[in-house]
Amino acid sequence: MSARTAALLVALLASLSSAEEGQGYAELRAALFPGAAGDKLQLVEHVRPSFQTQLAERVKLVATVEAGLAEGRDTATVLDRMLRASELGPLYEAAECAPVPRANSFLHIDGAEDYLDVDRLFVDVYNPSFDLRIGRQAVNWGSARFLNPTDPFPQVLLTEPWRPRRGVNALRLTVPFTQASDATAVVATDDAFTGVRAAGRARVNWMGTDFAAVGGYRGEGSTAFAGLDLRGTAVVGFWLEAAWVFSKSPHEEVAVGIDYSFPVLEQMVAFAQYSRNGSGLTSPDQYPSAATRLAGPSPIACSGNGLFAASATSKADPFAPFTVGRDYGLVGLSLGLLTELSASATALLNLDDGTAIFIPALSWAARDWLDVSASASVPASVWGQGGEFKPRAKDLRVTFPAPGGELGADFSGLVPAATLTLWTRASF
Repeated sequence: MSARTAALLVALLASLSSAEEGQGYAELRAALFPGAAGDKLQLVEHVRPSFQTQLAERVKLVATVEAGLAEGRDTATVLDRMLRASELGPLYEAAECAPVPRANSFLHIDGAEDYLDVDRLFVDVYNPSFDLRIGRQAVNWGSARFLNPTDPFPQVLLTEPWRPRRGVNALRLTVPFTQASDATAVVATDDAFTGVRAAGRARVNWMGTDFAAVGGYRGEGSTAFAGLDLRGTAVVGFWLEAAWVFSKSPHEEVAVGIDYSFPVLEQMVAFAQYSRNGSGLTSPDQYPSAATRLAGPSPIACSGNGLFAASATSKADPFAPFTVGRDYGLVGLSLGLLTELSASATALLNLDDGTAIFIPALSWAARDWLDVSASASVPASVWGQGGEFKPRAKDLRVTFPAPGGELGADFSGLVPAATLTLWTRASF
């Protein structure tokens, strides 16, 4: 964040100091990575205050600021140590590679832009004939659980239940026609204001079921989609999302599922869902490098010449799917044990290679303002030899040809046996 941006942020907060409403939360989170290489503990401190004020009749300004710091485990440091200790070490050092330096290596930050963000900043104009929201806001469409084919701005929070959705720079207009029908249009851009995104959704409720026709365009990926989203109840709750994606490789995306509530203790809800991405792969032998997927966008910089210098320039696809396979099953169970205590368990299973992620969670409302939660993300191989969520040993080894034979590096240290997270959130 530049000095000018920081000054604007201070001015914004000052203008909201007389806001009619203010709320938010402060959070402390600890994550443990047993079985992984390097530091196995990460601590995160996070505060997210929101403010709103009435600018005029039927016009409201809302702002949400995020500030967060993290200490402990750092992927760049782990990768650097692995590569230096591997057979590729001499090539890595010859390319003068190292983790991108940070001004504060303990907190992994260079400046305010690394820990301070305006995640929501929008003006709401609410009128009997329409609702208009302009600015940085959350946009989330779709009835399916977690994996939404008709969401124009997809983000999957399955393994991060504490994380709010990212804000999108957008103009959103919603026009109600009747109590049972409406239409929504969104025009948005990326954070650099270089890519245009647009989407529309028309909904009608008929015989207790919501039917919505959806379409969208994603400028950065040069893709478009058209689809249907429906949700209703017929003994059990049910939903269906289906979209056809127009891209270099046209394909279908589908999510269909059911849920049911049981009168057990406070309440028990079970659900099951099948999801399909027609562009997905069906064999671990076809998957992109597991090491690359686990490391994410390269946190390593190379100033010299050679193999690593050439490979360090890759750019992440903003619309890359959360999964790489084609067919998935998603099942879950939530149980209210007591008024203030609840538990849940969710499993995402790759139906093609037999690997899965199991996510149990427990949440305790200790006070009206204080919540304590714990969750785990456990990869497993239900059948087969491994794959997407539980990579095979050979998938975690990257090799390159050399005059004397192949040279490689083992990235198995990037895969923990589980990820255990404990967090406490104080609301204000």
